[in-house]
Amino acid sequence: MTRRRSAGILLVALLTLGATLALRVPPAAAIDMNAVAPDLDLPGFKITPFVTERAEYESNVFQTPSHAKDDLIIKTIPGIVLELPLGAHRLDLGVRAEFLHFMDMDKQDATHVFLLGKLALNFPGGLSLAVKEDFAHTTDPPGTELTGRIKSTTNVLAPSVEYALARRFALGADYNWTHVNFDLAAANGLDRDEHTWGLTAFWKVAPKTDLLANGSYGFKEFDHQSQRDVDRYIGVVGVRGEITSRLVSTFRVGYEDREPRDSDRTAYRGVVASGDWVWTPTGRTRITLLTERFVAESIFATNLWYLANMVTLGIEQRFTPKLTGTVRLFGGINQYPDKVAKLNGVRAWRYDELAGLGVGLDYQIQRWLGIGADYTHTRRDSNFDNFDFKNDIVGAKVTLSF
Repeated sequence: MTRRRSAGILLVALLTLGATLALRVPPAAAIDMNAVAPDLDLPGFKITPFVTERAEYESNVFQTPSHAKDDLIIKTIPGIVLELPLGAHRLDLGVRAEFLHFMDMDKQDATHVFLLGKLALNFPGGLSLAVKEDFAHTTDPPGTELTGRIKSTTNVLAPSVEYALARRFALGADYNWTHVNFDLAAANGLDRDEHTWGLTAFWKVAPKTDLLANGSYGFKEFDHQSQRDVDRYIGVVGVRGEITSRLVSTFRVGYEDREPRDSDRTAYRGVVASGDWVWTPTGRTRITLLTERFVAESIFATNLWYLANMVTLGIEQRFTPKLTGTVRLFGGINQYPDKVAKLNGVRAWRYDELAGLGVGLDYQIQRWLGIGADYTHTRRDSNFDNFDFKNDIVGAKVTLSF
């Protein structure tokens, strides 16, 4: 029996397992802690443990231009989600692990850990505080330049404060610390700490809509290559909240001046943008447009950075209360600032075109049991041919939540 045939059998077996469990396991739901321990007096306090068993076939595990290596990957994904409303305050926390087992390339077996938390405090008089924590330890490719399995750890801590000075006007201050570390020697030149401080003015143009203007200063310090250190000056304007009753946005656009502390290095001075637009034309349809234009760190030849331009369109359609379909289209361009010699000796600026398609179908058999299947195709076409690749992933999953 070939490995591809074995992969297909395993994907079908996972979906069959979900249907079987629906008949044999009694119903369950998120644990309502106020019902379990009423003395807590915490209405809305819920804890939801879950476990997902996922199998996926990947056609080009290392995302190489030729001689691609495929494999079947089994992922066991346990996790827990905590929701804790405290009157006007709220704490949300999600933790999950991923245990990856490669059927052939067992040296690629890995354990991933993810943590996402947010604490929001809202006080009388217009004062609000928030702290966000985002931690990831993974071997998934970090961004669109590096490919293959690369172990990395990223931690982002972002506290912020906002105060309403008047009915329509508010001021905010924020700080963002990002720590990045790579285990791969070829990439550890990107190990770094990033710090950014910002001030934002908000103007409320509608009860749930703010226009904003933000000015920020930040710097990046690299652990092993100080010539990469930069100072950053950023100014953006944007919108936050509801544009209409069915359209919500967090979009920001502006200008960044990225100055290397080593004056011989190439600077960036230009437009940056980030944020999304979420449109819900009906109660069952959700359309998301994510736009990004930012400067990313690079290890390509003499280039210390590249300009990433990405657009992602996502469509989610709930066909029935239990059946949901998703479609994701994405494309982008990476532009490099310094010329490099190609294999034929001609010097050129590297230019990558990125594209992809993802489709998925999820069926919630019970409140506590769901199954799903998905397919993703990604590709990169570069004027430096040795960076081209195509990759296809076919997956199926079963999720139990309690």
